[in-house]
Amino acid sequence: MPVFDASSGTCEIFTYKAGLLSAVGHDLLFRVKRWSLTVENDHIEGTFDGTSFEVVGAIKDGRVAPGALSAKDERDILANIDKHVFKGFRPRDIRFEADDVDVDDDCIEGTGTLAIPPGRHDVRFEAHIEGGKATCRLTLHQPDWGITPFKALMGTLKIKPDIKVRITVPWDG
Repeated sequence: MPVFDASSGTCEIFTYKAGLLSAVGHDLLFRVKRWSLTVENDHIEGTFDGTSFEVVGAIKDGRVAPGALSAKDERDILANIDKHVFKGFRPRDIRFEADDVDVDDDCIEGTGTLAIPPGRHDVRFEAHIEGGKATCRLTLHQPDWGITPFKALMGTLKIKPDIKVRITVPWDG
């Protein structure tokens, strides 16, 4: 029964800017510092601590742009997530559970339930296996879980409602 966490894999969240003033904003990469994922036969169970987000950096041309954000910018971003996105309730206990998971040589796929309090929704997932790693990429529509994407300056600078999640773990089949 493989168990993965932040010491053996990564859980990353990508957000994308929008709005009239998007040129002054940043696409962002976050890392979840506390999480675990258990894979057993055809069952996957995961927990993710929504209070453990870390700003990795601003994304430019598909890469983290060193120095684009100051330490104060990073603190302000996390404070805005807490105050405006999660509205003071950063869910410590985000859960994912999937039964009837199909695993073959190059893919793990199935449907599971993702609970980001107060919402719960089914999510279809597919993780591709390559080079000793399994990588799952998901697009989540924040409003489906009751999350209002961040916006400032009367909506002229905002985050798109769809975010990308990427989880990568070692995999030897």
